[in-house]
Amino acid sequence: MIRRFAIADIHGCAATFAALLAKINLQRRDTLYLLGDYIDRGPDSKWVLDRILELIGEGFDLKPLLGNHEQLLLDALSDQAAFSIWKGNGGYETLQQFGVNHPAKLPNCYIDFLISLPLIYVLEDFVLVHAGLDFRKGDPIAETAAKDLLWVRDYRCDAQKLAGRTLITGHSMTPLFAIRESLATNHIKLDNGCYDNGEMGQGALVALDLNNRELVVVQNMEK
Repeated sequence: MIRRFAIADIHGCAATFAALLAKINLQRRDTLYLLGDYIDRGPDSKWVLDRILELIGEGFDLKPLLGNHEQLLLDALSDQAAFSIWKGNGGYETLQQFGVNHPAKLPNCYIDFLISLPLIYVLEDFVLVHAGLDFRKGDPIAETAAKDLLWVRDYRCDAQKLAGRTLITGHSMTPLFAIRESLATNHIKLDNGCYDNGEMGQGALVALDLNNRELVVVQNMEK
């Protein structure tokens, strides 16, 4: 069976991401879903994006999603107010890591990559999205607005509207014990706040093995 993994909210934690990839021993025949927020907060967002692009270029089956922090960057390209908002949410440090002072000065390969990212993956057994779904909709998988796919936090998962699937999300920092508890539910949460390793129960990067609902965990390794 092809192995399938999901990782959420790397947030520039390059050393931790590298260690997690090594721990799962990612192979070209595996599928790796990335749930967005590759940039901001952590010490090396550039390396994280470079590694993702390298793996894709080397023939690994990566399926990355757009996160709200990537959307913040894209919004900041041509909107001064959006630029200020992004800078205050980790964008300033990200720009420093790239050695530029505005996202419009980033190489086109990064912008083109972010623009190309989808908002949702729908599998036979899972729905993967950065933030969540709008379960007020009759068909939340098809009808959730893009903003909610990237930003929503306060919602209750309605299993009947998932057609037997399990929802997998990042975005909202969740203690590790609660992530483990979610494995037995129809909504698995994967964001443990890797960059925020000062908080009790947080500070790890987590990979979910979709085939057996098991976690692979690496504590923050950034200096």
